[in-house]
Amino acid sequence: MARKSLVWRGKQVTAKMRAAQQDGVNRTMAACVTQAKGSHGWKNRTGVLEGGIDVIDYAEPIADGVKGVWGVRDVVYALIHELGGVIVPKRAKALAIPQPDGGVVFAQSVTIPANPYLRPAADVQYPLLAGRIRKSYSGGQGNG
Repeated sequence: MARKSLVWRGKQVTAKMRAAQQDGVNRTMAACVTQAKGSHGWKNRTGVLEGGIDVIDYAEPIADGVKGVWGVRDVVYALIHELGGVIVPKRAKALAIPQPDGGVVFAQSVTIPANPYLRPAADVQYPLLAGRIRKSYSGGQGNG
């Protein structure tokens, strides 16, 4: 009878899983960016905010998994659109709000309603992450 022995491939399996995690996270972030750009509710006048939606840092290994960051790059008013809030003057008595006819309206504050575009994309795409990792691990193309 032939003897069989166990060959330990723990490091190779761990490396393959880490690569699958990175691929799954990167695919999920890319899907979030696409969805956030395509399903926002604001009138896109300049394209600056929509153009700023991107993967900020692609997934990289960290101590206990992988980490990647997506969101809005270099658009100072992005957060107020996502969460809403009140804008008040910092160094003046009033806010000067330019009007389409060239005039100006002054206000003590302006309330911006929440118009989320990042969170709804995450809510749809994040549940698909495990499937993307699984498909990447098994050699598939992921979920989107």
